[in-house]
Amino acid sequence: MGLNEILTVKETAQLLKTTCQQIRKMIANQELPAVKVGREWRIPMESICLFLNENL
Repeated sequence: MGLNEILTVKETAQLLKTTCQQIRKMIANQELPAVKVGREWRIPMESICLFLNENL
């Protein structure tokens, strides 16, 4: 996966081994930066990497 890849909520949840609901909560709490495309959220891989680096 490249850093410029964009993932869905489901793909992000699978990658982080958590639930879609938890990912949506993290987006709502601004813990995980995301972009809304239509009615769905998209999470840049770069945001996931930053999140992991800040929280590990």
